[in-house]
Amino acid sequence: MNKIITTNSNQEFVKTICETIKEEANKNIEKKGEFTFVLSGGRTPKVIFEELATNYKTAIEWNKVHFFWLDERCVEPTHEDSNYKLAFDHLISKLDDVGSIHRIKGELAPTVAANIYRDDIFNFFGYSPPKFDFILLGMGEDGHIASIFPLSREFKEKNNIVMSTNKKYNGYYRITLGLNIINKSFNKLLMINSTKKYKIYKKKDIDMPISFIKQNTKVVVVYVK
Repeated sequence: MNKIITTNSNQEFVKTICETIKEEANKNIEKKGEFTFVLSGGRTPKVIFEELATNYKTAIEWNKVHFFWLDERCVEPTHEDSNYKLAFDHLISKLDDVGSIHRIKGELAPTVAANIYRDDIFNFFGYSPPKFDFILLGMGEDGHIASIFPLSREFKEKNNIVMSTNKKYNGYYRITLGLNIINKSFNKLLMINSTKKYKIYKKKDIDMPISFIKQNTKVVVVYVK
């Protein structure tokens, strides 16, 4: 059963998400000495990254946090549309030390980048299927998550660990984790920052990838009047 948390302001929305990240990070670090944290891109994560860098710099043992990415556009890591750059500029570069960084090499050919990222994940975990501790999820107004869009090949091929898209979305080919590895993570937090998106989430349309995100998902919703 997914847990839905409704917040009453943007400030409370950001604070709730950051507190959840802190709680999960510290719990995993205490239990097994590390925390695997999968980041997403977009405007909402940017605000979360800035809050973590500003007010959670000492609240989490970042030197035991291993960063992975949910998806990436096929661009250079210095490109303004790079999810890696977003996280690096607004969070990782502000921290004194981190456990490790496992970025998706979007500057390479899409299939090559997908294979390298898949190998990196397997090499880190050392077992199959790998299970991340925590995934930060966003959702588009079309119900897409990561770079898995409605009616796409990537939506249908749920068992693939990592995929490159076979077409461009908003101008870019992309690399994305597959639906099943997302679902198998120990914890997921879905950020919904508008009533419009919340209605889409609640609709549970089987043609929308968001409808397949289940198991241990905490949904944080900001209530917009």
